[in-house]
Amino acid sequence: MFVMHAILVHGWKGWPENAWFPWLRRELERRGWTTEALALPRPILPDRREWVRTIRSAITGSDTVLVGHSLGCLAILWALDEHDGPPVERVVCVSGFARPFVPIRQYREQWFPRDFDFQALKTKAKHWSVIHGSFDPLVPVNEGRWLAEHLGVPFTQTKRSGHLTQEERAFEVPEILDAVLSLLGCVIDAAALDG
Repeated sequence: MFVMHAILVHGWKGWPENAWFPWLRRELERRGWTTEALALPRPILPDRREWVRTIRSAITGSDTVLVGHSLGCLAILWALDEHDGPPVERVVCVSGFARPFVPIRQYREQWFPRDFDFQALKTKAKHWSVIHGSFDPLVPVNEGRWLAEHLGVPFTQTKRSGHLTQEERAFEVPEILDAVLSLLGCVIDAAALDG
């Protein structure tokens, strides 16, 4: 039996048990998936190369589903940019971005050494999803829309507003589970699976 493996990637100042991560892992494991939530090095002062190396070493193959939050999404994009194996099954970007919108030189130089080649990047995963909370105070919603447009996928805005963090008590976000479970282009209603 083919078992899917979900890798959850936190963002800046994040940790493996952050916000909706434990809930998503429980929901997927109930359905027979294997999961892990990465503890990325130095989450307060992240180094792009260290984060990319950690993510690349966690990818198990075409059974991998990568779920990133905020800066974790950007790290996933760079990890896949360097990925030379078979495409992963799916990437779900939550509250993510793929262009510099913060005017801090050091941040721009480290995290955006060049522009992404989205045509090449799209081939690194079979399916892509972009999800964003409304009225996100940290990553503007338009950054998520821009990412979805450049990946050529629909943009999903959650019913919940904000950056979908622990501080906002975003412990369950059904749209993320729906996106993860919508394998092979068939959306699986997560609520229907509960019954």
